[in-house]
Amino acid sequence: KLIKTGKNTQKRTEKEKRQIKYIPTTKAIITIKLIQRIKFMSMVSFFDLYTLHNSTDKIGNEFRKDAQNKICSFCGRSSPDVSFKTIPHIIPELLGRNKITSNFECDDCNAAYKTHEADTATMLQHYLSLLNIKSKKGVPAFQSKKGIGEFSTTLKNRHLNFGLNNEDYQFDYEEKKITVKFRTKHFRPFSVYKIFLKMGISLLTDEELSQNRHYLDFLNCEIPIENGMQVWTAFRYMFKTKYHPTPKINLYKANNTLIGKCAYPEYVLLINFSNIVFQFFLPISNQNMEEHTPKNKLQLELFPAFVLDDIQRLNKIDVYHLDLKETKKISITDTVVLYYDALISNDKID
Repeated sequence: KLIKTGKNTQKRTEKEKRQIKYIPTTKAIITIKLIQRIKFMSMVSFFDLYTLHNSTDKIGNEFRKDAQNKICSFCGRSSPDVSFKTIPHIIPELLGRNKITSNFECDDCNAAYKTHEADTATMLQHYLSLLNIKSKKGVPAFQSKKGIGEFSTTLKNRHLNFGLNNEDYQFDYEEKKITVKFRTKHFRPFSVYKIFLKMGISLLTDEELSQNRHYLDFLNCEIPIENGMQVWTAFRYMFKTKYHPTPKINLYKANNTLIGKCAYPEYVLLINFSNIVFQFFLPISNQNMEEHTPKNKLQLELFPAFVLDDIQRLNKIDVYHLDLKETKKISITDTVVLYYDALISNDKID
């Protein structure tokens, strides 16, 4: 499980301010019960509530260096105030090389988010190395966090070296599996939130973004804005039998944002690379802002990614949650189970 080991806004109308003031926070709603519900869910539950709204499957290499009248979606500036020479990727290449590009991100914004991408890469580095995912600079090597007098567990070219860190792995010879603890180096979860949010914003239409300019406030703020509109929880699932060589993101939109006394976020983002799926919730939209009152409970519906797996080969379903609100740098210990066919003794290896 993921274990935490460390610890220029625009004017709003008075109506919006009143609504924001009374929006309930999600802390009381995000409980372990939500994760345990997965064994009772089916594909119908999520897809009755949400419909695929946009996907990078529909987007190719859109970048045109000589395109005219470009306007940056993230800062609102245009040429000649800013330049548009750098090729911006809707899906950061840290998740795998891809040609999913855009014409709506200026060079200044592209450079500004590099720090947040670096934090995101640190959180995901063991996945990227383990799954041999080629980023812009090739397949990254993983080196675990270490204290004074300690050794790092390393992973390079799919070769694990534990050194003296016997506590970082455990063999189960009967099940033919090895459980590995990956101790990440320090990163800012809030940076990861920004990268996920930026990807979600990139799949909105111009009209939807104009209706939700507060998304840009959240994206560009230095510290989290405390108004109850952001959902800080993200979920992660690992496919056991599926592998996607090219990263992609899907944006789902709620068919109804209020059912009974349960209010649902309007937009849900699915980030898929290799055999990893992250589920991320965009902030409460202006369209359903009035529905988020103390009498209505915010409900987060899990995407049943496991149904897309080979269910016959699954003996357990694991869904992990991450809190992306923390602005201080932390380290997490992520436990990953690897299966093998046979063990080879050292004396048989050249």
